[in-house]
Amino acid sequence: MPPTEAFQEFHRNLEYARDLVNGGRRLEQLKVGAFDIGDIYRAAWVQAVAALDHWVHQEIYSRAVRLAQQPGVERPDRFNRLQIPMELFERIHHHEASLGEAFREHLEATLGYVSYQNPDRIQQGFSHVSKVKLWPKVAKVLTEQRADGRQITGETVVRKLKAITARRNRIAHESDRDPAAPTGRRSITAAEVADTISWLEMTAAAILVALDES
Repeated sequence: MPPTEAFQEFHRNLEYARDLVNGGRRLEQLKVGAFDIGDIYRAAWVQAVAALDHWVHQEIYSRAVRLAQQPGVERPDRFNRLQIPMELFERIHHHEASLGEAFREHLEATLGYVSYQNPDRIQQGFSHVSKVKLWPKVAKVLTEQRADGRQITGETVVRKLKAITARRNRIAHESDRDPAAPTGRRSITAAEVADTISWLEMTAAAILVALDES
């Protein structure tokens, strides 16, 4: 299936993070020493995780609206337990707003505050729109896509996502400080960030496959 509109935006946001990495590499080649080039790589890391967070939100909203517009379709329990205020019903009943428009606004208001960076939260978010056991299925998809035949488990995917998010939090909230390091900050390289960006993109693509095959 073609990538969703939300995934296409996710790809564009990751390209911005890749542009930051490439810019940092060029500055390293020029031996710029006026500032820590690692901060460019840290910004790219934060950008990549933010892109994932934003994509998960948009993907949930779009799929939930699609479910709401298909009467009689079997829906996940979490979707059926969504609380719909009387105001939303009245807006739709009196034809002041379409179901898709009003329901999406409601989802954005109720789920918009949730941070979809931690794998547990991501799995919980997608359980609104799918019954799939997310991370085992994602691991299966990633394993099938590998050329070396190496087995990837759901635990591996979860562990790596948690590590990426933890590093993002250290960058955003602790300036990536490491008192034991010579510079007082954890080291970071262009290759490390580029690999992280690519892995997030592959994982998100595998999530799409998992959701569409469920």
